[in-house]
Amino acid sequence: TKLVSGYGEMSMRGDILDIYAPGYDLPIRIEFFGDIIEEMRVFDPSTQRSKADLDEVTLLPVAPAMLTGDNIDAAAELWDHLKTTGEISAEGHSKLHEKVGNADGMIWPGLFYPECTDLKSFLSPKAVYVLSSASNLRLRLKDHEYGWKTFLHDKSAHSGCKWPINTICWNEEKARSTWQGERQIVYEDLVIGREKDGIDLPERSLTAFSDIFWKPEQMKRPWAALVAALKEWSYERFQTVLSFRTDRSRKKFLSLIESEQLSISTEYSPLNKGIYALVSPLKNGMELEWNQTMVLGEGVLQPEAAKGTRIRDKAFEGMTSYEDLLPEDLLVHRDYGLSRFGGLHHFKVGDVTNDYLVLYFDSDDKLYVPVDRLNLVQKYKGPEGSCSVLDKLGGTRWSKTREKARKAIEKIAGELVEMYAYRKVAKGYAYGPLDDMYWEFESTFGFEETPDQEKAIQDVFRDMESPEPMDRLVCGDVGFGKTEVALRAAFRAVLDGKQVILLCPTTVLAEQHYQTFVQRMEGFPVNVGMLSRFVTKTRQKRVLEELSAGKVDILIGTHRILSKDVEAPNLGLLILDEEQRFGVRHKERIKEMRKNIDALTLTATPIPRTLQLSLSGVRSLSTIETPPVDRKPVETALIERDEAMLASVVKRELERGGQIFWVHNRVQGLDRVAEFVKKLAPDATIGMAHGQMSEKNLENTIHKFWHKELDILIATAIIESGLDFPNANTLIVDQAQMFGLGQLYQLRGRVGRSTRQAYAYFVVSSLDSLTEKAKRRMQIILQLDYLGAGFKVAMEDLRLRGAGNILGEVQSGQMAKVGLDLFLEMLDEEVRRIKGDDSTVASDPEMNFVFKAHLPEDFVPDARERLRYYRALSSATDEARIEELSAEIKDRFGHFPEEVENFITVLYLKRTLARLGVTRADLFPARVVLTWEESKNPVDPAKLIGWIGDPKNSARLKPPASLEIRFDKESKIAPGLNKICKNLEILVDKS
Repeated sequence: TKLVSGYGEMSMRGDILDIYAPGYDLPIRIEFFGDIIEEMRVFDPSTQRSKADLDEVTLLPVAPAMLTGDNIDAAAELWDHLKTTGEISAEGHSKLHEKVGNADGMIWPGLFYPECTDLKSFLSPKAVYVLSSASNLRLRLKDHEYGWKTFLHDKSAHSGCKWPINTICWNEEKARSTWQGERQIVYEDLVIGREKDGIDLPERSLTAFSDIFWKPEQMKRPWAALVAALKEWSYERFQTVLSFRTDRSRKKFLSLIESEQLSISTEYSPLNKGIYALVSPLKNGMELEWNQTMVLGEGVLQPEAAKGTRIRDKAFEGMTSYEDLLPEDLLVHRDYGLSRFGGLHHFKVGDVTNDYLVLYFDSDDKLYVPVDRLNLVQKYKGPEGSCSVLDKLGGTRWSKTREKARKAIEKIAGELVEMYAYRKVAKGYAYGPLDDMYWEFESTFGFEETPDQEKAIQDVFRDMESPEPMDRLVCGDVGFGKTEVALRAAFRAVLDGKQVILLCPTTVLAEQHYQTFVQRMEGFPVNVGMLSRFVTKTRQKRVLEELSAGKVDILIGTHRILSKDVEAPNLGLLILDEEQRFGVRHKERIKEMRKNIDALTLTATPIPRTLQLSLSGVRSLSTIETPPVDRKPVETALIERDEAMLASVVKRELERGGQIFWVHNRVQGLDRVAEFVKKLAPDATIGMAHGQMSEKNLENTIHKFWHKELDILIATAIIESGLDFPNANTLIVDQAQMFGLGQLYQLRGRVGRSTRQAYAYFVVSSLDSLTEKAKRRMQIILQLDYLGAGFKVAMEDLRLRGAGNILGEVQSGQMAKVGLDLFLEMLDEEVRRIKGDDSTVASDPEMNFVFKAHLPEDFVPDARERLRYYRALSSATDEARIEELSAEIKDRFGHFPEEVENFITVLYLKRTLARLGVTRADLFPARVVLTWEESKNPVDPAKLIGWIGDPKNSARLKPPASLEIRFDKESKIAPGLNKICKNLEILVDKS
């Protein structure tokens, strides 16, 4: 692979080897000099930058079977034998053959290990076997064997192979024979009907005691029962070990019980009694009465915390646009318009060969773009099929299109800046300092806040403490922690005597929020009410009366809240969930409500990063991009329509008490699909949801599914992105080739919201009948995960929607014509221009050079990687960014050859010349000629004349508007250009 981001991946680039080895939290970078290792270090997969040096590295195999030549030869013999004996069908034999070249071959473990290895072979002959709860061991082994038999049965049904159980695991009898006759220590929970031939050393699991030790309903001191137990065990001379998954969670727990007068050590001493707080992955706990030892994991100490902390792991920024380009992909050149990607090519101009990006326009016109000007080219991003007509070089269509987009942008930018200006002069309410009750409320949060989440909370609090009204947008996927940000803000508002309204687009979403708020606020003096269609008229009337009397602190509901009879006299905070899904009339009412009060908007639709920058200082924005650590990736499969297999999939999910989304692309076909599903699962309760249903019926169906009254929901692609269905963990998408990439990604995101393994099946009639585009979509979605660059690809159309949500639907039409990236780039420039940002006047000089300046193929072998770095470097707006990218390239690929040094130096010089307003620079091995537009030279003439007069600058004017600078001809060009760059800095300085 070209980019190492997941376990088992490796990449070799010249003298540098990147590898993500099992047993390491981060991937490893090994730098060679020939066959000698010079350096070893770990690096961050999200940035690809090195972090810390290593003295030694242990590389373990990433898979149980090493696919060496001998192993593959032995497996091949077994294949032919199985085909002959009929244990594998001809189709299965073909599938098996396709798998052998990669780790997926382990689906067929019996090919490589006809028998499981004996456990004894890994142990010393003097080993002692310790059997815990031996009376249950036989049952546990049988369960284990049954689980593997079920797995193999499913695999066999799909593959045409029949594998015996001994290829995966021992049966119960063989497992027990391992320790029979060996030295054993056996301790039982219960012994019946025989004399014990040992001593009584009982133990018991403490998993079931979590509700005894930690009582959330006692919000003041939920740990009171645990503290009492710890004190009792200390008195009885027990050794008690408290286990936490991270040092941060340990510190948080110890700070909670700091006032309880307990002596707790963080340094373990095995021979001494007492209480120890240690960091380990142990989740639950046990009691060893015979040793007077208690071990308590986070699952017992703080059950909510054990559900999982969250870690930051973002996709590698900026990778997508250029890395995933394929022939015929659409690109937008800022000056010439829509074109098709023609690849990165070497071309010889004079005696020098450099890299150029080739663009194909209408009538097969070609444009060769120098790689230092790739900042003018973006990948076209827009709704599929929205723009397919190429522009003509020298034509007028593109200039007219861009002019229309510019006018739309002027309107948007004006409105954004006007909104910003209004907020600056409006008077809001400034909240006071946080008190003890807030900190107590914060301590009841069952997770560790992620850096993203923590920053979002601090952003919101900083806004609330300001006298200016808050207008902040918090963007993050379901389950990423947006609701907790809203809870903290709401609780703080209530503490200051303000009322809060939380507005949701649907009744189901309102009910989910209501239950969350009631649960989190329990034990605190906060009254939460709800208004929606699912609340009776009588109850609604009482809620409204209590609200107007100031007795309801937080009101949650749908657009019913926007009615004139809803009066909140002390309203201080308005929280909007998915604001863009409200109608025009409702949005006008929301606009009225939010005047002079704090407004917090939550959205699960991703916002383009360029738009985030444009909104910076205009509309406050916080993003939460950190997935839960315990969220398992959704197992995804592309399958041909097979009734037996689909029946097996449905049966497996229903047998484990789960629910199923079955998605079909056409409303007209849903009844037929329902009949087919009923045939597969006659006892299942089935519901249907589609956009042609009335809003009331649709919400009723979703409501039933959420309350587990339906086993299977058959729907079109309208499954709401804001909702959370943790019990639905199987998704079947019928006719998957009919859906777009973003749709498939979003649909798959509806499952896998809990700690259970989730499955997504994309069903097609025939793999052979798929178009090339459909095959490409399927390949990307199958490879997709949170960490890979593919995540960014799939989110493109969602980002377009996210931008449209903020900028408005009319403007979205213009955005589609010029492409998302160019539109947002133009918007950013216009906002900065209106705000008087001087950086917008910098030029983009044309750099012509007659020496080698590029990234050689033998230095960065992958063309897409070179293209990405060319784009990133040419788009760098300051020296710091160029320096950062240079350090990254050197870290990943090694020391720079001369061509790379020249290229980086040219870019440094270009940034300096841009600030001087230079429009063209001709670079030669011993001199540089700079040209300005005669009417647009921003350099102070007096300063320029003085600079030319300094002999060290070796400069002279060339009419009408050029400047020639000479430098000493050395063996390398870069030092001379660097010297010119430094000498010119005095002209850039405006002091």
